[in-house]
Amino acid sequence: MNYLKSYSILILRIIVGSVFLWASLSKIIDPSKFAREISNYHVMPFGLENTIAIFLPWLEFFIGSALILGIMVDGSVIICASLLIMFNILVAQAMVRGFNIECGCGLKEGELVGFQKLFENFTFLGFCVLIYFRKNKFLEIFPKTELSDK
Repeated sequence: MNYLKSYSILILRIIVGSVFLWASLSKIIDPSKFAREISNYHVMPFGLENTIAIFLPWLEFFIGSALILGIMVDGSVIICASLLIMFNILVAQAMVRGFNIECGCGLKEGELVGFQKLFENFTFLGFCVLIYFRKNKFLEIFPKTELSDK
């Protein structure tokens, strides 16, 4: 039974990591398009969206890769969860303000903000919680050790 839990956490790591890795690729290739999608939310000061459009996709790329490869999983999953919470706040505020805009997530072309996007992000956030509170460190490099817990 313990192996089943370890393998299910590994599968969740691969799913969440793959989503972040896939989402980062189109943003890395075309940061100007991503900057326009960020500015559509109307929450960033002018000019800051360009910096975010360059930095954020690489952060997504590295934490997605780290989750898949099992490198520093605790830190990567905390960053993933933080980003997902931030994404949900941005989508929710766009919905409340009545914006009919693309989410800018990079997963599906032309996907608009809405309850489906919130549900998707909350699902991945739940996966992050399960990964973080796992018992066994299975196939991980540089895991948090018992010494670092004290």
